[in-house]
Amino acid sequence: MEATNLMRKAAEALFPETEESQGAFLRALLEPAPRSGAILWTVPRREGEFETVPREMLPPWLPDAVELVRPGVKIGFAPAYAAGEVYPLDFSSVVAGSAMLAAREALPPQPRVLDLCAAPGGKTILASVLLRPGLILANEVEGRRLGPLRHNLSRCRVERAFTQRLAAEEIARFAPGAFDLCLVDAPCSGQSLLAKGIANPGCFHPSTVKGNARRQLRILAAAAETMAPGGFLLYTTCTFSPRENEGVAGKFLESSPEFTPVEVPHLAELRSPLADFPAYRDYPHRSPGVGGFAVLLRRAEEAGTRSHDPLPAPLLDYPVKGPSSGVA
Repeated sequence: MEATNLMRKAAEALFPETEESQGAFLRALLEPAPRSGAILWTVPRREGEFETVPREMLPPWLPDAVELVRPGVKIGFAPAYAAGEVYPLDFSSVVAGSAMLAAREALPPQPRVLDLCAAPGGKTILASVLLRPGLILANEVEGRRLGPLRHNLSRCRVERAFTQRLAAEEIARFAPGAFDLCLVDAPCSGQSLLAKGIANPGCFHPSTVKGNARRQLRILAAAAETMAPGGFLLYTTCTFSPRENEGVAGKFLESSPEFTPVEVPHLAELRSPLADFPAYRDYPHRSPGVGGFAVLLRRAEEAGTRSHDPLPAPLLDYPVKGPSSGVA
């Protein structure tokens, strides 16, 4: 009963305008229905291998490498999955990750990318497909999640990829100002998991939210240290909590004046009314996905040209090898 009451309070805060929106949001969490899932092609997209939603029904900005498959399609049993040619993602993960498209034109060729909270690898693989990095470092501090991350990057043949298992502050000490783009898909209360039918007790409890917000702000502060001048920081979550989303981003901006939020034009319809800066929300009652949050930040440029000094050797101790052989 307490959990339901907390969810109702959250719905009222998120959708103060109508009870209809509040009810639709709560039904999406309390009575989850089968959903369409996205697939990301790591090779040129092939038609007809999956039962997909017609392209004309999808957002026009959706990258060509992404398709939306109909509910019930078993992606993991497909030959294309076994071959590493597709990777399944929740559609809201694609929405949040697509904010990096707004950075693409300003990034140098073959940018250097850091995925600071990388497991199981979806955002890393998405960045690989959309940006074609010259190097990508996928970091995961939890040891039990490192094996699945490496497996996914290897299976999907992510090129020039390395993994690490370091605290965000350690990455910052090793490589200050070293990356053109940092992805922070932050550990969060995971409230959107309910829309998948996954139990997540306590995810709306204030203490859970407060603890996650503190951790997220710490991770963002470390991530900022790794950004090259003119580099981009993409902060995403899979939760609805304003404290973890707009609140964390707002506090970070207050303490980091060298960063400014960046408009993501193709997500304009999803702009959050809970912030006075561009940030974006996806909800399970308005999307094929289960919901999420994204804000794209950019570090100020500095005089002179951006240079890429070699990364310290310890960060490159664990290259990802492809399924056959050789460094991927």
